[in-house]
Amino acid sequence: MAKQNLTELSTEDLLKKEKGLKTMIGISIGLVIALAFAVLQSYLRTEELDWAILTIAICTLALPATSYPELKAIRAELLARN
Repeated sequence: MAKQNLTELSTEDLLKKEKGLKTMIGISIGLVIALAFAVLQSYLRTEELDWAILTIAICTLALPATSYPELKAIRAELLARN
């Protein structure tokens, strides 16, 4: 799927896209924190790491890391229009 040119989108569409990205990043960060807490709690109880949950938590970190540059580009486009 081709990346959409931000200059072709309306301001309302950019605001919707920005809100969606912020929500997605917030949810993923909350999920990472919850998974890390679950791994830590399990480790303190059993003294063994739950590698499956730890792997999922690490992979979930990729979502905010890959979404942030797009959010930054949207913010720059919105600032350029104002």
